[in-house]
Amino acid sequence: MKKLILSLLIPALAGCAHYHLGTTLPGNLRTVRVETFTNSTTQIDIEIDITDAVITRFRQDGNLQPVSTPDADCLLSGKIVGWTRRVMGTTGSDDDEVDEYRLIVRARVSLFNNNTGEFMVRNQVVQGKTDFFVEGNLPESEEAAKPDAYRDLAREVVDAVISIW
Repeated sequence: MKKLILSLLIPALAGCAHYHLGTTLPGNLRTVRVETFTNSTTQIDIEIDITDAVITRFRQDGNLQPVSTPDADCLLSGKIVGWTRRVMGTTGSDDDEVDEYRLIVRARVSLFNNNTGEFMVRNQVVQGKTDFFVEGNLPESEEAAKPDAYRDLAREVVDAVISIW
């Protein structure tokens, strides 16, 4: 039985040998300055929360250290370009009562390498999302779900800029 498991496991691991976990950024990039995202949606005052979520995600990820100084190795800029709420589930005898939604936030991001004067990522659209149930009323439920969507968007932003293909 052990031989069978090993005979299946070794080729599987060998097939993954060329994959690289972590960043594909050049080794000389250590710091990132995150500009406050701009907002082109009808949602008011979301840009600070989204920017903070991206900075927090960079800290958690550890590949690029967020700094506030203008001499950072690279500069991340972003624009919030979409805000969508979709129906995910209904209840009631006629399926007319919505009880579950998906909140989707989209942003366009660019990463500029201050060392080379070139864009490493330019206008890449990423999105974050979360599903939520209506508890009480819709505006309060959506407000409670926003931080989850922002964290998911931040994860996608950081993944997009540290995993340049």
